[in-house]
Amino acid sequence: MDVKKLIFFLLVISLGCSTDNLRPDSSISDLADEYLAQTISRFPEDKYFLDLPIEDHSLFSSNHLEDLLKWEEFEDSIYNRLIKIDKSKFSSQADQITYWLLKEELESSIDMRVCKRELWNVNHQWNFTRIWLGIVDFQPVGNETLRQQALRRWKKFPRYVETEIKNLKLGIEKGYSMPKEIVELVIPQIKVLTSYSLEDSPFMSPAKRDDSEKFNKEWVKLVTEQINPALSKYVEYLQNDYLKKARTKGSVLALPNGSECYRAFIRSSTTTKKSGKEIFDLGLKIVNLNIKAVEKLGKDLYQLDDFAEIISQIDRDSSLYFKSSDEILAYNSTILDSAKAKSKKWFDLMPSSDVTIKPYLPHEYGSGSYESGTDNKPAYFRINLKNPEKQTYYNNEKLSFHEAYPGHHLQLGIERDIEGLHPVREILGFQSYMEGWARYAEQLAEEMELYKHKASLINRRAWPSRGMVIDPALHLNLWSKDSIINFIMASGMSQSSATSLYRRSIVSPAQLTSYDVGGEEIKALRKLSEERLMESFDIKEFHNKILENGSIPLSALRLQVERWIDNKINIKN
Repeated sequence: MDVKKLIFFLLVISLGCSTDNLRPDSSISDLADEYLAQTISRFPEDKYFLDLPIEDHSLFSSNHLEDLLKWEEFEDSIYNRLIKIDKSKFSSQADQITYWLLKEELESSIDMRVCKRELWNVNHQWNFTRIWLGIVDFQPVGNETLRQQALRRWKKFPRYVETEIKNLKLGIEKGYSMPKEIVELVIPQIKVLTSYSLEDSPFMSPAKRDDSEKFNKEWVKLVTEQINPALSKYVEYLQNDYLKKARTKGSVLALPNGSECYRAFIRSSTTTKKSGKEIFDLGLKIVNLNIKAVEKLGKDLYQLDDFAEIISQIDRDSSLYFKSSDEILAYNSTILDSAKAKSKKWFDLMPSSDVTIKPYLPHEYGSGSYESGTDNKPAYFRINLKNPEKQTYYNNEKLSFHEAYPGHHLQLGIERDIEGLHPVREILGFQSYMEGWARYAEQLAEEMELYKHKASLINRRAWPSRGMVIDPALHLNLWSKDSIINFIMASGMSQSSATSLYRRSIVSPAQLTSYDVGGEEIKALRKLSEERLMESFDIKEFHNKILENGSIPLSALRLQVERWIDNKINIKN
């Protein structure tokens, strides 16, 4: 499965559906049935992340190029049938949405083939070991059937690794590789996995959860004689062979068909056909507008009118930092309650489920995140209570409004409540819509008068749209590494965070653009609605139109809003 889909499964589990008067058209429904069934069959490990019933826990998706070709042939067959469907016969909006979902996913996947990702899959963020480690704790044991299934699955691991090496060797022959800088990050990551003592190895999880002495001995032998040696062989190949031949440039233009590849990445990340230049130009324009706004705010707050000095000042302002972990928790609880209450004045649609603050446990790491609810657990807004003296009010405010109300929880909670769309929706989601909404929510929170600190208004403008600049700057404009990192750090980020984002753009081209491409599209649609509807514009009604169908491609979202505007104007006239 491609990186986009994997990330989506790991971060946002259990998405809802759409809309009123649902009576799926048999043709589009049958096609979606087939695509869903084949996807789950092709990627059986994803059932764990989708919370689907599993009968055989010995299966794992294949990384053989022959099997990839078969999957591509299946995609082609589905797509060729999809575009022949007579959309005028759709019996409901649900049919149209299912069509949009499949069309965008298939076209994006087909476009991405030019990149040959399978031939340069060396990735410090989402490499193959992360996928295997992602399911090791899910691997059920406890009876003989489950034990044998676990052994069968994990005995496939060495062959999987061998195939990865084979694919990378072919990639080198054909001119595809990951930059040396990334390879040098992956090598120690894999080495760590083989350096653990047997007792501490994450691969020992199934044996630790089973009381069979026989199985324990078999599993120890599997880890020591098959899994660890396979990883050592992979590291040896990367270190002694691949690293010498890997490319030095971070831009995908260094790859065969690099320009077409970058366009495909943009399509995959943003669900638009925008060019890299369009994204860069728009991003730079918004960054410059944000700089001017920050300078005005800084003049009022600190009597400073230089962007860099203002950003530095809010970082040094001791009054903006927490005193204790208890204060962080209490403050986040207060602003969450306030945001939820005020959201009712701006939205007709509100999620039926609530979101609960859940601090990271001592062994967990993170600056903050949202975990979507399921039938078995509530939604969580995760916050970090560690090092309160290094945490600011303004970062916590923006984070809360992005992740909870009026951001991710409001949008995803509403989406979970919608019933009736085809279950293929469970495996399809578009980051440019979801993160775009959360970025829009950061601005909306200011209109809602949710921010309590003026420094928050500065912080809110410091980073947005810089991702739209640095990604095409790397891949198209060929900015140097130092230029990109300095541009990121100008927003107030540390050098380590800036370097991390730079590397993220290398391994996941265009992904950083998805947040603000989505956010700017929602803002543009609101502006269009306000200008055309004038006194007839209603913010609640507009938000209904944005949210009522859940995560859909941005092209489909624009079509929906434009139809709504036209209908309102026609009714008025």
